[in-house]
Amino acid sequence: MLKIRMKGWKVWALLPLLVIAIPALWYLTIGWEQVPDDVPATQQIYQQEFSSAAHKAFASLQQSRAQQQMPALTAAVAWQGKLLWAGAAGYADIRTRRAANTQSQFRIGSTSKAVTATAIARAVAAGTLDLDVAISQYKADLPNPAWQKLTLRQLLSHTAGLPGYEQNDDWRGVVQSLLKQRHFPDVDDGLQIFDDATLQYQPGHGFLYSSFDVNLASSVLQSASQTPFLDYLQQQLSVPLQLKSLGAADLPHQEQVTFYQSKNGQVKPHWPVDLSQKLAGGGLAASSTDLVTIGSAWFDPAFIPTQLQQEFWTPQRLADGSMNPQNYALGFRRTEHGNLFCDKDNPLQRKIRYVHHGGVSDGAQSWLVIYPDHQLMLAMNTNIVKEDYCDFALQAAGILRPFLQQIDPSLF
Repeated sequence: MLKIRMKGWKVWALLPLLVIAIPALWYLTIGWEQVPDDVPATQQIYQQEFSSAAHKAFASLQQSRAQQQMPALTAAVAWQGKLLWAGAAGYADIRTRRAANTQSQFRIGSTSKAVTATAIARAVAAGTLDLDVAISQYKADLPNPAWQKLTLRQLLSHTAGLPGYEQNDDWRGVVQSLLKQRHFPDVDDGLQIFDDATLQYQPGHGFLYSSFDVNLASSVLQSASQTPFLDYLQQQLSVPLQLKSLGAADLPHQEQVTFYQSKNGQVKPHWPVDLSQKLAGGGLAASSTDLVTIGSAWFDPAFIPTQLQQEFWTPQRLADGSMNPQNYALGFRRTEHGNLFCDKDNPLQRKIRYVHHGGVSDGAQSWLVIYPDHQLMLAMNTNIVKEDYCDFALQAAGILRPFLQQIDPSLF
């Protein structure tokens, strides 16, 4: 029998190296392949009075996927709380030729923040949480004393002073954030990534967009509700809204797509990552259909009271009265432009207001946009990352425009 002796070493000391080496070796064995030109596509029309708009949106979806060389592109549109249309084009997995469909599940990156904000809004409506109470009243075991007086309003608006990935001086956390190989079984465990980090400014006096804010907010929600974060999402979002895909991106799901890295029109599967360190801020997964359903739920007063909807969609001011530089509200951005998002070449007859959040993850991009004055919304996902986010998000304009033209022709 062969015996391996390693003088001065414990076998467990090699485990971190193995965690890195095994995925790296696997990734190096996979070659690049061309994104197919001829791909399957499917659509579902839920409201027949929008059939003409739906067919135009479906054609735009297929054209966008081909032009941007995306393995798969899915989208869904809802209006006044009703799903109007959903479409999918391309492959969930190129190698096996598994077609994408309207239930395909994608990593949604920072769109997770809007989902988490929805869950917290439900907790606020139920009286479980207060946005302006010190979080230490809900979570006594905060690992950093500097967090004691922070509030959920500050965390959800990125004005709490927590660092972003680039400013994090918790060096152990920096390594974990870069590698994304360690599994964190609970959102409380994920706080290790930044629990020794230094606050960047006095809470309420500055703005710094950071997933750490929302990760901490999810831990506070978990403590206040005495319910594990993912279970709370299931109970408060998935069950009442009949969602089929919402969950942690690192958990297996039968409809999850393969995620890709791209180069010159060719793709290869993205190397394995574990996003459990940042579930609430960037580690969730969902289909376009489920994301747009979550957006629709904000217009149901029985689900989220109207007054609370307005509060969560109001950009937050800093302590000196100035507006934060991103018009960030609570888990959403709010914007007003004379064009649809990124579509500057096609101005509208007047400005339009929208509430939105996008996400970029490992091998995926996501987009949820809500036009509150029209109660119209779109969600869109792909299993690739475009270097310029507008190369992805701009595609929503062509998909949404036919529906908006039917609902409010005066805009055009």
